[in-house]
Amino acid sequence: MVRLCAQILPTGLQCRQFALRSRPWCQVHADSRQRERAAHASRLVAKFPAMDLFEAALTLLDTTYELQHKYLPPLHAYAIFDAAVKRIDQLAEEAYIAREQARIAAELAATPATR
Repeated sequence: MVRLCAQILPTGLQCRQFALRSRPWCQVHADSRQRERAAHASRLVAKFPAMDLFEAALTLLDTTYELQHKYLPPLHAYAIFDAAVKRIDQLAEEAYIAREQARIAAELAATPATR
């Protein structure tokens, strides 16, 4: 029976490489540093839903720096960027709804009641 690597990628998917003999990981993930980098990226992705815009921007800045200097694998950066886009989109939608509610409330307050 062929075993696949047990590593869960930052995207949430399981690694599709074959596991090494007598190990649960493939050749890439057998390195403990690689597994730690993946765990770090997964933790960042999990934190995004609770981040405000400033925290998201700082995390994106750090991720871009780490990617440019090859401290972070592209797949991990992609997972972080994807989580950031979803959160920023959610924050923009919340801001739009708040502005619209304020605009409607201001219009209703300015309009004399006609009965």
